[in-house]
Amino acid sequence: MKKILLLLALIPCIVFSQNKMGNSWVFGNNGQIAKFGSDTSRPITNQLFWSGVSPNYPYIFLGGHSNICDSATGKLLFLCNGAIIFDTLGNIIENGDSIIPPKIYHHSAYPFSGYTQSSLIIPKGSNGLYYVFSPTVSDSIYTNVWMVQNTQIAPFDLLLYHVVDMTANGGAGKVVEKNKVLLSHTELHKTMMQACRHSNGVDWWLLKQGRYGSNEIIRFLVTKDSISGPYIQQFNEPSYVTYDLTGQFTFNADGSKFAAVQGNTNKLFLADFDRCTGELYSPQIFNVPLDSTSKPYLDSIGYRDSLSTGVCFSPNGQFLYISKSFNLYQFEYNELDSSNAWYRVMHGPDTTFHAFEYYGQLKLGPDQRIYIGKYGGSFKQLSVIDKPNEKGLACSFCRKCLRIDNGGGGSTAPPNMPDYTLGPSNKTCWPLSTNQLSNLNEALDVYPNPSSTVLYIKNKQGKKKELFTMLGELLFTTTKDDMDVSRYSKGVYYLRCEHAVRKVVVE
Repeated sequence: MKKILLLLALIPCIVFSQNKMGNSWVFGNNGQIAKFGSDTSRPITNQLFWSGVSPNYPYIFLGGHSNICDSATGKLLFLCNGAIIFDTLGNIIENGDSIIPPKIYHHSAYPFSGYTQSSLIIPKGSNGLYYVFSPTVSDSIYTNVWMVQNTQIAPFDLLLYHVVDMTANGGAGKVVEKNKVLLSHTELHKTMMQACRHSNGVDWWLLKQGRYGSNEIIRFLVTKDSISGPYIQQFNEPSYVTYDLTGQFTFNADGSKFAAVQGNTNKLFLADFDRCTGELYSPQIFNVPLDSTSKPYLDSIGYRDSLSTGVCFSPNGQFLYISKSFNLYQFEYNELDSSNAWYRVMHGPDTTFHAFEYYGQLKLGPDQRIYIGKYGGSFKQLSVIDKPNEKGLACSFCRKCLRIDNGGGGSTAPPNMPDYTLGPSNKTCWPLSTNQLSNLNEALDVYPNPSSTVLYIKNKQGKKKELFTMLGELLFTTTKDDMDVSRYSKGVYYLRCEHAVRKVVVE
């Protein structure tokens, strides 16, 4: 019997470890692709598309892009460049054009987004449906703010989502819901959006950076049936500046920690993450080194390398890697001696200055290496940190070691992906997991339900009753048989008494 129980306990880990949704990466001009195998060898690289396959749209993936693969086989399913959703043949998926408003869509001759983490794909259950999220700018803000001469601020103000059905059109896919509004009239950073699985291993938390001049993080609970939120957390630091052309959110391997960097702010934000509630807590702020560029001309005129571009945890969670335009750092954040905590992995270009396209966003690969993105797409190689779990020089910076030498176009940055392999945590949440909540106890006699005033509990006299939000926040406890809910917002709540749970609606 013990052997059977042990086997059952291992099943979730096995299922998630075999998840291959992140095993192929598309990036660069004309669709470069890196395919990761089942071992730790370097990925197989190739040209996915050739310019001219679809003459109307060259395949430009310059930082704001994302893609997803089949969970069982690792086969590429579809991809998004932040403005258009493509199939694996390079065609626009049916209804997949114009997933951002018209004015920003036509801002350049070939629609795409170059802003880091400005698209993201999350599975919508296991039925072949997928959410695509795209923060963007409304036509009114584009005209009245972005296009104003000498403007000092150019925010996003809109967060949209779309639903792709990959069972449609013989597996080529179709956008079945499009340009659905999650947020509007809300100041948002152009960069910095990532997701982490809920503790139940099924649902997701989506996090997006909010207003300038503060550190406002907006989150949504994403399930196969609904998206709840926005829920907002406000931190005093960092006070993010309006320069937001670069920046990145990241989570560690078990989803318990979160980190962020942004533009010229020169601060690292680190916090613990609660996968049950989606909340960040115990925040810490660290100063990122302000270094020279290593180029005598730039240094002689007082230029300092102050632009933070990317952040990534090591697989073992001991280190954070931070990229800036001209420098790469390893940071051991639990090391109390700051002089020993920071190690400069690379100072200055990893190639000739003419061919250097600056260090960009970072991404941990399925092979446990960290891949270093860049801004431009003229050259075909990316540098890699081969042993990110090792301290100092032993982390093994590998110059231009991801090479795509065949085909046209150049490399840019890895796609924005959550950790699709992350399974359930060992923490029991309240509310319970999705499967447990499907067995709500109707024997708990509550009336009227829905109610806008008072709920009466008929069959639990003298027992403790607790009212929770859908996110697990305890609102009220009583041993009485009636509960005043008139002060609470309209919505769905959970009433718990002993081991019985009942969903109640305040209207």
